[in-house]
Amino acid sequence: MKRVLIIFFFSTLAGLAGQAQHTAETHSATEHETERLNNVGLFIGNTIIVQSGFNLPTIGAEYIRELRPWLGLGLLTELELGSHIIKKDEDGNIITEINREQALLLLPVAAIRLYRGLILYGGYGVELEKNENLGLMKTGLKYPLRLHQANWEVIPDISWDHTRLFDGVVYGFVFAYKF
Repeated sequence: MKRVLIIFFFSTLAGLAGQAQHTAETHSATEHETERLNNVGLFIGNTIIVQSGFNLPTIGAEYIRELRPWLGLGLLTELELGSHIIKKDEDGNIITEINREQALLLLPVAAIRLYRGLILYGGYGVELEKNENLGLMKTGLKYPLRLHQANWEVIPDISWDHTRLFDGVVYGFVFAYKF
């Protein structure tokens, strides 16, 4: 199942990249040069663990470097401020409840601008925690809202996290500065 999800994720990204490239070619080069290419942000939101329904307040930081008008690469970090999830076996049966104390997510990401600012992003990284570190796949959508001050943005963000033990839905806002 995991292999199917990874293949689906990367094939979707490849298809969207081709579409985004075609759209990006219609923009003028001078328009891109005046834009700021670095984006640093502070994430404030919530994580819902799907298997148990636990709500974990989540904070984070991110950095995205725009390589093309339609493509960016960066690093995303999140800290879940909670302590419980449900552990399940390989068949999906609940085994026991375990403590996960303030898990820290470190994730390199690729971001693709789809249509009128809508951004699809995803990557594979690690969730660090003192009891057990887990590989984590994340995919999500963002839509930057520019503020009156041109360098600042508020970005609504929703994403799906997947590990071998649990899934999570993460939502919130990124308060970002472009330079």
